[in-house]
Amino acid sequence: MIVTIVMGSCGNVITEDQLIGGKWILINGYEDGEVGGDSVCPSFDEGMEFIDEEKVYVIAEEEEFVYRLRESDEGMEITFFNPNGVIDFYKITMENENGFGLNSSGVSKTRNCYFEREE
Repeated sequence: MIVTIVMGSCGNVITEDQLIGGKWILINGYEDGEVGGDSVCPSFDEGMEFIDEEKVYVIAEEEEFVYRLRESDEGMEITFFNPNGVIDFYKITMENENGFGLNSSGVSKTRNCYFEREE
């Protein structure tokens, strides 16, 4: 049983390489593991492009943010570091190689959005 749990969690690891390439377009909301509803993702409304293992270009802000992926007890998390000092934490879920959902983690759990890759 322990082996099953460990192997099951390994499949959920998201790497920077999975995000790099193409433009990620906001297409929908993402709540409770389901695509749908209204998206609430300020700054990311116009999409983003992951440049490398550390930087993402946020189109609406016309700026590069630093980002970090990490594993947590609740799954994968991504942290965005805005150059103006704002830090946003999200739970990230890859639905397939060209789609991922973000849900706020931390104090504010009101942000949710689903992105698809435009190549």
